[in-house]
Amino acid sequence: MNDEFIEVKVYSTPIYPSKAEQIVAQKVKGVICGGEISDSSKEIFNKNSIWYRENVEPSDLESEKPETEEED
Repeated sequence: MNDEFIEVKVYSTPIYPSKAEQIVAQKVKGVICGGEISDSSKEIFNKNSIWYRENVEPSDLESEKPETEEED
């Protein structure tokens, strides 16, 4: 059985190297940030194969209404 999962962290404040190192230690796979990610933090993420997006607006994260299956 494969218990692997993908953990994504979402931050509303900028990410600097000390926070980036904490994120790496948590074995996170991706980061979404409402602010900027410093160049040094981007280097840390790139070195550890963590994807990231910065300056993401809350409206960019709105989910679509989930589809429901009809019962037969």
